[in-house]
Amino acid sequence: MTGTDLRAAQARRTRTAIRAAALTLTKERGYAAMTVDDVAALAGVSRRTVFNHFSSKADLLVLGPEAPEPQALEAFVNGTGTLLEDLGALLASGAEAVESERGWLLSFPEIVRDNPEVERAIHERLRTVALSLIDAAGRRLGTAPDDPRTRAVVALAMGIQRSSVDLWSGRAHPWEQGGPEPSADAEAPTVRNECPEVRLAEAIHVMTRAIADVVAQPQTGGRPDSAPGGPPTDPPR
Repeated sequence: MTGTDLRAAQARRTRTAIRAAALTLTKERGYAAMTVDDVAALAGVSRRTVFNHFSSKADLLVLGPEAPEPQALEAFVNGTGTLLEDLGALLASGAEAVESERGWLLSFPEIVRDNPEVERAIHERLRTVALSLIDAAGRRLGTAPDDPRTRAVVALAMGIQRSSVDLWSGRAHPWEQGGPEPSADAEAPTVRNECPEVRLAEAIHVMTRAIADVVAQPQTGGRPDSAPGGPPTDPPR
């Protein structure tokens, strides 16, 4: 490993330790009683180090993938594979950094429900991810941010990411639980899927392959190379 690789690995370990400390203290005391100073002490770092990795107390509890790194975005923009293949590679590029968070994802649904500050931090993370994808998709396609094709790529990416995290964590589909989030009721345990345990990167590739398979299926009840009521269409690129 190069010096840069070693520093990046150390930064990931530090970030993981800080987040684990925050989640542990939140589980023990509740979000309001969890302090950044106590998180720093438990993680064995300084308060300044905590804020080098996280923007706020609420950000400590925002789990899941972050916006892709610049080099991964450039690889997608200049990719030579199909758009779906390169999109899967882009989304998988940051998967390893959140692999340790699997066990926490189903632990704190009530934190989001009961703390608007955390909910806002989650929405800001999603906004940051979406903006990076809008820029990358537009550059690859040569389209404007509000072009339907740009929007389609971003919607596809966000859908793949959400479904992959569900598959990876064992979380059931939201509609299997009667609401948008897993139940926090101790008497109504979260329904988990029956898929074998996979790493997040593999879950992303599973979902992209599934989408490719579905798109490639021939149309039933009509010509596979034509749209309903219209002329034959070109295959997707």
